[in-house]
Amino acid sequence: MVSSEKHPGLGALRDALAGIGFKKRAGEIFTIGLDDDALGWLGLNYASRAGIPGQLNMNPVCGARIQSLERSLAEIQGEKFHQYMPSTMSEPLHYLARPGQVTNWRLYRDTPETNDDVIADIVACIETAGLPYMRKMATLETMSQALMAGKGRRWQSVFRAPVALWLLNRNEEALGAMEAQLTEIGSQENAAYDDYRNFAATLKRRIAESVAPR
Repeated sequence: MVSSEKHPGLGALRDALAGIGFKKRAGEIFTIGLDDDALGWLGLNYASRAGIPGQLNMNPVCGARIQSLERSLAEIQGEKFHQYMPSTMSEPLHYLARPGQVTNWRLYRDTPETNDDVIADIVACIETAGLPYMRKMATLETMSQALMAGKGRRWQSVFRAPVALWLLNRNEEALGAMEAQLTEIGSQENAAYDDYRNFAATLKRRIAESVAPR
């Protein structure tokens, strides 16, 4: 059995991504520099199909990562800043390139010659839809709007939206976003909700400190 790491189709796709400027990171994560504060982010999600050895069903995910936002969030949560994980926001490539349509990108181990057209289509979709999305999301203002609109993964957004607003000096909006989430959580108890309460308390303190007279 050939592992996914050595799958000829996946290897060819990695090479194609390098050819359009993406840098391979750990696992199947790729990034591309957008500006001093933003990375374009691409994850090669895939699944093996039962009963068809060597077939990979590809579901690439495109996004952007705002480094100042992620660094601030890591500091607030007492965590170590990671250079490229996770994306600040991401969407499936097929949703960006062909919304409302079913797109099947399948790579085969035993018939690698059939992979060329699939790889070419994935790369074309990245260039025509994925990269423009990354560039659009590369500013803190645009990212904050998307986060507040609930785009991307919701539980990621509820942490990142108030931080983005704070960095934009929109403190009242940041406080309002946290209060809305805290109201929704109410008195429910679990680890995730406790994390949010701790996060909100820390960010509220940071906001208060930033506006206090010196």
